[in-house]
Amino acid sequence: MNKKHALLLSLLITALLIFSSYFVSYAVKDINSNTIREKAIISRVIDGDTLVLDNNKTIRLVNINSPEKNLPISNLATDFLKSFENRSIEIEIIGVDKYNRYLARVYTPDYINLKIVELGFASKFLVQESELNEFAKAEENAIKNNRGIWKYSPYKGCFETSIDRYNEIIIIRNKCPINMTGFTLKDESRKIYPFNAISFSKINLHSSIGEDNSTDIFWNSKTDIWNDDRDTLYLFDKDGGIAHHEAYGY
Repeated sequence: MNKKHALLLSLLITALLIFSSYFVSYAVKDINSNTIREKAIISRVIDGDTLVLDNNKTIRLVNINSPEKNLPISNLATDFLKSFENRSIEIEIIGVDKYNRYLARVYTPDYINLKIVELGFASKFLVQESELNEFAKAEENAIKNNRGIWKYSPYKGCFETSIDRYNEIIIIRNKCPINMTGFTLKDESRKIYPFNAISFSKINLHSSIGEDNSTDIFWNSKTDIWNDDRDTLYLFDKDGGIAHHEAYGY
């Protein structure tokens, strides 16, 4: 091999080695950026899905939604999280929400977000694609076993629902003589429809604005209630017991 060819070959090999080294280091960095856990200490708990770290970062636990503070059952998730105050944890930040809170997974080393759902202290909410199955199963098991916030209503088994997510209509069928006063229906977020003093065997609940009649009632929401990809309907009686639920997209 002459010197010219040897030089060209040497330069080619060097270039390939540099490119290979760059590609590998870039790929590793890209993978690790999604799995890095940071050590931190929980300074205080705001509610059942929000806490503040000792570095003043406000953390919103991803994949879950705890009951509102004004509800008696809201203390379950809150008290559970408070048991970890002033203790070292690990967090995995995956984003920031519209309130500038860090969306994160929390480990103690148990995966706390999932544990809260397994114990029935909160519902699943905006679950990450890679975790759909485990959070759906955790909630279903919690409801099936009457855990935490999922205490059975004496009216469980009375209702059936059909969700038309695209037209924002819920068809509710009821086979029991029930006055619906105090009943509430909600989605995975905090959108709640309170029922008036009505009884029915079948009724259509529209998310839109309108006037109630004998066959149709209206949420009177200015925005859509039901997600197109996935969501869950929960129906509670006047005492907060779960009378019915239906999920789609999981």
